[in-house]
Amino acid sequence: MISFSMVMQFLGGLGLFLYGINVTAAGLQKIAANKLKSILESLTRKTWAATLFGIVMTVALQSSAATTVMVVEFVNSGLMTLVQALGVSLGSTVGTSIVIQLISFPILDIALFLIFIGFILLLIIRTQLTRQIGQVLIGFGCIFVGMAYLSGAFAPLKNTPEVYEFLSQFGLNPILGILVSVLMTTLIQSSAAFLAILISLSSQGLLTIEAIIPLVMGAHIGGTMTTLISSLGAERIDAKRVAIANSLYRILAAFLLLPFFPYFAKMVVWSAEELPRQVANTHLFSAIFIVIIFLPLNGLLAKLLIKFIPQRKQKEQVPKTIYITKDALEVPTIALSQARQEIRWLGYKILDNMLEILPRVFFSGEPKWILELEKAEQLVDWHYNQLSNFLRELFRRNMTRQQIVENHEYQIIAKELEYIADSLIVTGRYGQKSYNEKIALITEDWVILEEFYFTVSNNYLTLLRFFDRWDRDVACQVLEAHDNIIEAYNLLRRNMLCDLRPEEDKNWKESLSERQKAILELGNWLYKVGEHILSIAKVCKG
Repeated sequence: MISFSMVMQFLGGLGLFLYGINVTAAGLQKIAANKLKSILESLTRKTWAATLFGIVMTVALQSSAATTVMVVEFVNSGLMTLVQALGVSLGSTVGTSIVIQLISFPILDIALFLIFIGFILLLIIRTQLTRQIGQVLIGFGCIFVGMAYLSGAFAPLKNTPEVYEFLSQFGLNPILGILVSVLMTTLIQSSAAFLAILISLSSQGLLTIEAIIPLVMGAHIGGTMTTLISSLGAERIDAKRVAIANSLYRILAAFLLLPFFPYFAKMVVWSAEELPRQVANTHLFSAIFIVIIFLPLNGLLAKLLIKFIPQRKQKEQVPKTIYITKDALEVPTIALSQARQEIRWLGYKILDNMLEILPRVFFSGEPKWILELEKAEQLVDWHYNQLSNFLRELFRRNMTRQQIVENHEYQIIAKELEYIADSLIVTGRYGQKSYNEKIALITEDWVILEEFYFTVSNNYLTLLRFFDRWDRDVACQVLEAHDNIIEAYNLLRRNMLCDLRPEEDKNWKESLSERQKAILELGNWLYKVGEHILSIAKVCKG
């Protein structure tokens, strides 16, 4: 009954379908890459707007799972509340339905023409925008070619009563149909792919409307299982909350609709005569039902999630990244946004735990302060390595030219921040050494050194203001203020070398007192911090 040719046609069709989905999603992400952040920043605080955002993003990304990744990042970065995140999650349900509506139309001939147009745009015209549009058209066409092969694979089963009778059991026992659908969707890891199979089966008349409804409801639930399972090991508590809510919506909706399946079936049959369209409409109507029922309850559910899934306290101080997550690598726009926030956090960590502690090392000489510096420097190194690995991994993904440039800039900035931490720890160790060796500094030395320290620190604070807003005008202010650092550094050197002429005496360093050597060495390392700040500003200014 099932031949080798049928199996190969099914697998090939499924592969083409999944490939088309991925290629289309990658192309749409590239086209929307520059607009995604601005759309997010202009998003209103209204829950319905967040739901609309979820619909649009799921259609653009061709994946409700990718939308969920975005939602978690937004919540953790403070750009979105948990209530809004749940609204976006509900919107992703309708977004998936729109994708299913598109693939339910029998437009293979148009799809083949789109592949041809996509080929011309991608490989002949070859501008950046036409390449991206061409990629989308080719991917979109492959979706329908895959659908055609899937439908053809089931064609020999059309006149087989045993197959029809077996599939009809899911209508007679809807709970069994839901469970089987959940299992199959979880194994395939794509609700769109499973629904494509249902559409292909229905195009051959192998499914009844009574069987379609529980299978579609199960696909709703199964599409969230991968995200739910992966969230169990997530560090971010909001990732767990959103994933649990995502699954809970669909499970509750399935059980609420279960007693009304016969009436629901009549509405679906009324909406379309063809079975493939009935599959798509079942998914759309049930998605709208989920939104209508649960959207008003988002606030209550958010409170319950916070209450019953609280943030657990860490038993140990284990280093962990603050913003970057591996899941975000699937959406380069979000990954770069996370990297930008991680860089900002790293900058403030250096300020709070290193730059501000440095004077205490100079003035008190207590070992605990140098230990604090060393501990902070090790943490900065760890975060730099994680961020660097994250950006290198992202570089291997499918990005636009602008995103590649942005990725490279972030790698340079992260490295320069690590250099600043290194310079500060060396400065601190030298200051501690001077204190231990009882090198006496006069009041004038402290005044000059203090002035130089504040000049460098003020420019670093200006750099942090840039990290807050990523405003190139602020980067220009950092560049201009570097002249003050040079002036303060020259003043320090002149005061230490006022009685010497280094250009005339090759052994002038030997003529310096220990006090002068200490001040010059401290000044040199602080100046290096200023140079690294300058390097970051140059990258930021572009």
